[in-house]
Amino acid sequence: MTHHPLTNQVAIVTGASRGIGRTIALHLASKGMKLALTARTADALEALVREIKAKDGNALAIPLDVSVKDEVERLMRETEENLGPIDLLVNNAGLFSAIGPLWETDPENWWNDVTVNLRGVQLTCAAVVPAMMERKAGRIINFGGAGVTGPFPFGSAYAVSKAAVTRLTENLALELERLGSPVKVFAMSPGFVRTAMTEQFEQSEAGKKWMDYMAQRFREGLDVPPERAAELVEAIALGTFDALAGRYFHASGDAGKFEEIAADAEGIEMRGERLLRLT
Repeated sequence: MTHHPLTNQVAIVTGASRGIGRTIALHLASKGMKLALTARTADALEALVREIKAKDGNALAIPLDVSVKDEVERLMRETEENLGPIDLLVNNAGLFSAIGPLWETDPENWWNDVTVNLRGVQLTCAAVVPAMMERKAGRIINFGGAGVTGPFPFGSAYAVSKAAVTRLTENLALELERLGSPVKVFAMSPGFVRTAMTEQFEQSEAGKKWMDYMAQRFREGLDVPPERAAELVEAIALGTFDALAGRYFHASGDAGKFEEIAADAEGIEMRGERLLRLT
């Protein structure tokens, strides 16, 4: 494994057992990062850890539910004990089970989506920030998605939770800045990636009934490779966008333009771009 600026830094990746999280984990491992990987599926996590170790990487599987406070605290504790201080938190874990009109979706499914997507981010951020502040170093990446920049019909729980995560991100970034902390927080969208979550748009009964407009994007070949999300995570981890902490990035729309975006940081700030605002 060749030397890289991220070599031997420690990262936590949530929702790492499959899809986008798995791709991000493999990418960061290839850069020499030490990884604590978490999801609710232990077997898939262990298989990923074995794959990383077979390539001389360093990874640890910690199966848990990010919406449970005690388990999140255990994640932080076991990561630090086994790998060292945490440099990067990637909040990728997400759930989308409530598909359909608001009045027809199961209220428990609706709130479970919000709990995993929003409470999970709140808990992990709250658990990792104090140690990062003490060390005066660290970056957090929170995943947004559909519903952040516009409405997402028949996916209201997912949309509401991701918009809330984006607002939480800016709020946390400003709190850290006003306290003089160099810890940086960012929001990002991985784009429309083919995963088990998005494939339900064309495979599940509810998806076919209510969200065929999303499945149409698959048929048109508009899905985004998950590697783009991994590349954006790497760029953020390297500090490329530190001057734009609290703002929103898009793995698809920003691909190939990282240097251009970073160079325009002052202009982006002056124009109020990459923020949730009422217009």
